[in-house]
Amino acid sequence: MALRAMKKEINISRLSSLVSRLNTTFTLLCSNPSLPISSSGHLVLGHELLGMNEAGMFFDIMLHAGTLLSIFVVFHKKITDIIVGCIRRNPEQLKEAGYIILASIPTALIGLGFKDLLEGLFENPRAVCVAELFTGILLFTSQWGPTGAKHPDNEGVKMNWWRALVTGTVQGIACIPGISRSGSTISAMMFMGVNRKYAGEFSFLMSIPAVGGAALLDCIKWFKCQSMTPEKALLDPEKAMKCVDAGSFTPELLVGMLVSFIFGIIALKWLMTFLQKGKFQHFAWYVWAVGILGLILL
Repeated sequence: MALRAMKKEINISRLSSLVSRLNTTFTLLCSNPSLPISSSGHLVLGHELLGMNEAGMFFDIMLHAGTLLSIFVVFHKKITDIIVGCIRRNPEQLKEAGYIILASIPTALIGLGFKDLLEGLFENPRAVCVAELFTGILLFTSQWGPTGAKHPDNEGVKMNWWRALVTGTVQGIACIPGISRSGSTISAMMFMGVNRKYAGEFSFLMSIPAVGGAALLDCIKWFKCQSMTPEKALLDPEKAMKCVDAGSFTPELLVGMLVSFIFGIIALKWLMTFLQKGKFQHFAWYVWAVGILGLILL
């Protein structure tokens, strides 16, 4: 009897471990920002409706790393051309780099300036559902933009300084959970008449400073939390509370990040294909379904 009970306990432990690993991997997949469906919104709703793991600080770092790696792999030629072009003082590539930097300024101002307000929205799942519905409207109406699906022959206009600023502002607003960063920025560029393919490329290239900056801030906070001792926690309980969800490296998290990285590459290529074929607006049906279902179940 004792042996049978022990075997049963071991099996339950293994099942629990498997469920935990699947949960971690599924959470990372849902939080992958390669598709225009709002990864942050899916994390909030996944936690509320499915009991998915809450994203800790180390989780965020791993997510940022996986995101950057997938972008570098898919757009390696474009990134290399910009870097080499800047070194060789190529006017076109210098201009391209300038637009990315310019777009990053309003994103940083909004992200840092409204940090507390934006973080508070992560505690409001119904607001996230409304934001998902808004994302759907952006995606669906993008087909009527000058370079949307309804105008397949329009090659579009080139990026310029004011379009870069507007796109960067939209990226900053997309810090709101439920509003897709890639979906809103690509839609905005198509509304401004930017070439569809270029809009997709620029959307992810301009995300590199934003994602890299977020990763750097999370790394700094995580390392500070590692030096938190019980004595320091007693002296500064508020700071100690912020380190509760710091998290740490686990094999499950590494596996999840690798799966997310591979999925990110596939999703990015799929998105670019959809975009060039004029099917970008079809993602609206999915985010509308998520938003409506969330409002019904919450």
